[in-house]
Amino acid sequence: MIVRLALACGLIAATVAIQAFFMSAGLSAFRQAEKRREDVLIRYPTFVTVAWVIYLIIPIIVDVGLWAAFYYFSQALPSLEDALYFSTVTFTTVGYGDIVLGKDWRQVATFEAVNGWIIFGWATALMMAVIQRLYFRADNEARPGAHGE
Repeated sequence: MIVRLALACGLIAATVAIQAFFMSAGLSAFRQAEKRREDVLIRYPTFVTVAWVIYLIIPIIVDVGLWAAFYYFSQALPSLEDALYFSTVTFTTVGYGDIVLGKDWRQVATFEAVNGWIIFGWATALMMAVIQRLYFRADNEARPGAHGE
């Protein structure tokens, strides 16, 4: 049991690293766009928001896949399809309960749920920060005198 929980902690560390990498790269690209393509950000904030949200879903898919691979290769679940489904409903904290882990594995699933809660909270905070920045910029550009006029 201790080994499984240690592996679960390792998976949390890996998913946090994946999320941090994607968020850092995404913010870097956003900052570059602010410098070089500010006109696009001002004219198309909804498009940029949608692109940003889709971009932030990519590491979440990777995270879910990592957990699913762990369940499958550890033989906690019989098929990769079951592992992906179980991992998705656990990471999102939906938890339907139609597929469950054996008694020896149940505690590991709680680690994945906590992991998903942390990652989704982090991604949501970053989504809101970018959305506020986009729409604050658009509002400022729409005001008379926004460019020192």
